[in-house]
Amino acid sequence: MNLFKQEDTIVALATGNIKSALAIIRISGSIAKTVVSSVFFTKNRNPVTIEDRKVYHGYIYDNDKKLDEVILYYLKAPHTYTGEDTVEISTHGNPLIVQKIVNLLLSKGIRPADKGEFTYRAFINNKMDLSEAEAVNELINSSNSKSVELALNSLQGSLSNKIKNIKQDLTTLFAYLEVSLDYPQEDIDFLTRDQKKESMQKIISQLNDLISSYSLSKLITNGIKIAIVGKPNAGKSSILNSILGYQRAIVTDIAGTTTDTIEETVEYNGISITIIDTAGIRYHTTNTIEKIGQERSKSSIEVADIILWITDSSIDFDDNDKQIANLLKDKQAKTIVVLNKSDLQQKISLTELKKVANINTVINFSTVTKTPIETILNKIFELMNLTDIEENTNVLLNTRQYNLICKVQEHLNKILELINKGDSDEIVSFETQNALNSLNEILGIDAKEDILHTVFSKFCVGK
Repeated sequence: MNLFKQEDTIVALATGNIKSALAIIRISGSIAKTVVSSVFFTKNRNPVTIEDRKVYHGYIYDNDKKLDEVILYYLKAPHTYTGEDTVEISTHGNPLIVQKIVNLLLSKGIRPADKGEFTYRAFINNKMDLSEAEAVNELINSSNSKSVELALNSLQGSLSNKIKNIKQDLTTLFAYLEVSLDYPQEDIDFLTRDQKKESMQKIISQLNDLISSYSLSKLITNGIKIAIVGKPNAGKSSILNSILGYQRAIVTDIAGTTTDTIEETVEYNGISITIIDTAGIRYHTTNTIEKIGQERSKSSIEVADIILWITDSSIDFDDNDKQIANLLKDKQAKTIVVLNKSDLQQKISLTELKKVANINTVINFSTVTKTPIETILNKIFELMNLTDIEENTNVLLNTRQYNLICKVQEHLNKILELINKGDSDEIVSFETQNALNSLNEILGIDAKEDILHTVFSKFCVGK
């Protein structure tokens, strides 16, 4: 993206470049209205006087050739998304038609927009700060309802407001420090050490709340990955089908029906859950295909957040179960043992299970008695600390923001240490300014070109 050519007027397709009922072409810049007025006419080729915030029906002409029947509206700067004059043309969604109209606009002195350039211009024109601009892309790419909600919160300023509040408190402290340095002999009420400590502890507490929300933000953004494991014919595929709500996997009484991993994603309570149904694990199989499937099962275990170990509770705990227990023992993921077929007489020993495996919880389950699948899903959410998600976070932190907040935390902890030691206000003031610089970077104040390029290059063209 050429960050220095903001005098250009730009154009891009704001909708997907596929055949569809409609497509929207977005133009932003000083000559947007002039250029569109030169190609937009009534059916009888009469010119149209385009006014602010009015919708027009007409036709796009390339000289005497009619390209399409369109709906057009014009928004005058600065009351637009980009802060510039903006025209949007709604055309029929045939890529051939769209490209002809775009080419016509390009021939009139407009250039193609770069990735994220419309939002970049909104940022440059103070329509939003950098964290809000990032939320636009997060909103577009959100994969579940909760991440959409939190991205929308950030777009509306939830993160910005928290950062600005911290910045305001820190700026107030900085002002007192600067005054004490500039006018040491004046009759001014300077902050005591205890007042400085109290101020810093309040700011650090606010910051820690943000930092603690990052792991939850990642979980909401990425979703939960669950590996369903167990020996053949334990009922793994039945559990998968119950979670999905339809027959995705073949269920038979024949052991080893699933010879490869099956991966599906569903949404529960606003969070994406990716479920990997693995091949049954038994260590003495001679079937080459089954052996390959079991190796893939082990790989799935490595990447899982939660392991659902499905056991057939109607048969005794055997050597295969012990081997699976050994396989799961040292894994990072939390393990839920599902005692399947609990409608039958239970023979498996919970005591023996707990001796050999690192188990977080045990659930009795039966498809015959129709145990609610929510019994398992709710336990997964509990283990992932997602039961009180509404109370725990209302912002979505990305990695860039998190790293900067951690830098601020380092500076603040250093400031508190200096205050406790009774070091001079000059040193404290220096660290305070460093912390303020990092907060400014989150908001995009005095942001460097390479940072802006990195942020906006992640956007799609047209946004």
